[in-house]
Amino acid sequence: MGPELIVIGGAFLIMLIELLLPQQQRKVTPWLAVIDVLLAALVTIARFGGGILLYSNADYVVDGFSSLFKLLILLGTFFVLLLAIAEQRKQSLPYEYSYLMLFASGGAMIITSGIDLVLLYVGLELLSIATYILVALNRKDARSSEGGLKYLIIGSIASASILYGLSFLYGVAGSTNLGQIAVTLQNAWANDGTILFVSFALILAGVAVKISVVPFHLWTPDVYEGAPTPVTAYLAVISKAAVIAFFLRVFLFVYGAKYQDWWLVIAWLAVLTMIIGNFGALAQRNVKRILAYSSIGQVGYLLMPFAAIGQTQNVNDMWQALSATVFYLFAYAFMTIGAFAIFGKVAQMRGSEQVEAFAGLYRTHPWLAAMMAIFLLSLAGLPLTGGFFGKFMIFLVAFNAGQYWLGVILFATSAVAFYYYFGILKAIFVQEPPADVESSRSGSMLTVLVGLCALGTLVLGLLPDPFLHILNTVHWFG
Repeated sequence: MGPELIVIGGAFLIMLIELLLPQQQRKVTPWLAVIDVLLAALVTIARFGGGILLYSNADYVVDGFSSLFKLLILLGTFFVLLLAIAEQRKQSLPYEYSYLMLFASGGAMIITSGIDLVLLYVGLELLSIATYILVALNRKDARSSEGGLKYLIIGSIASASILYGLSFLYGVAGSTNLGQIAVTLQNAWANDGTILFVSFALILAGVAVKISVVPFHLWTPDVYEGAPTPVTAYLAVISKAAVIAFFLRVFLFVYGAKYQDWWLVIAWLAVLTMIIGNFGALAQRNVKRILAYSSIGQVGYLLMPFAAIGQTQNVNDMWQALSATVFYLFAYAFMTIGAFAIFGKVAQMRGSEQVEAFAGLYRTHPWLAAMMAIFLLSLAGLPLTGGFFGKFMIFLVAFNAGQYWLGVILFATSAVAFYYYFGILKAIFVQEPPADVESSRSGSMLTVLVGLCALGTLVLGLLPDPFLHILNTVHWFG
């Protein structure tokens, strides 16, 4: 549990330091959080490929699956912390965000390694409670308080649904260990699987709420719009990735024997999410809401491999589906955090979150304009970007599973996405900037952040082989 202890221990230490320091000196705490995340990442990388490690009576595992997701969580947290530091002076965020993000990321990392119901739920709640506070952190903005309250209520209902579903598993198996539950359930399915189907439905509903699957997505645009931009980026990337890891760990471990009975439900949820997410963005003029609806559509793409896993009987196809999911999550992290970073800067400079605020950005801030183009084109799935290659991998997974119709919907909704992204690109490169807007520096921190995100997006699109080699050789589950 080295990286998790580093992150959570660092969060407690930073919280104590902030209590002791006067207000003027608290600006050091976000940098301490950055150092803490980098240290945890180094420990995770050092352990990567070192075999499977079991802790606490096999209730906690370090395997390829957990290591990849931890790297994703730490990478996303690092970028979001840099974004928060870059926006700190303009948004006047309380410095509490630094240790709250560490607590949330610590919970997310616990989820990736937990193979015990109690550990999984503790990690999920640590992530959830910290993000509830983060959404409402900007006390001067009524939208932030409203979004925080809405997120708290809906998130709590989702957590209760998940807990209720997990309690059925414990009641049937008499154990909280996923491995022991899976063995016990083999006989339970043969006798009467009704209660297990109920538990599956309850857990699936809770997970669907937390990752914004249609029709459980209605909270997402309002919460994303009201939250501070760094927090929105955190919710869109790290929080979603952690809950997807929870989904994979529980459903493949516990329900693997009967998962094929549910693949059509997952497939139709993916279809609805792709369609509603992308078509919902067409009606928006607020760029933050456009990105919120876009993130809903992206979840639909990420659900497609789950449907393929449920239908295929080929083990290699299952590993390919997992590889496609993780690859797209990494690409999604780069392009989404980068897009939110530039959005936050433009909204701050021009005092508006509307598409019109991006008018003539190419003339006043060519670097930001070029980077935003890369992120939007990648989100739309155009070639030479990580988004394209990730979607292509997901398409191949669906194709190999015989789900050709899902592949068609993927391409159709990607075309819709390009249409609404094109509206932003048109404003950036074609329209004239407002007369009262002058060129200004974007800030060294933001320049480095969007440069790193763009580099990651392009490397995954142009040179995916090294990362694919890691995904193809990793030992996924312990």
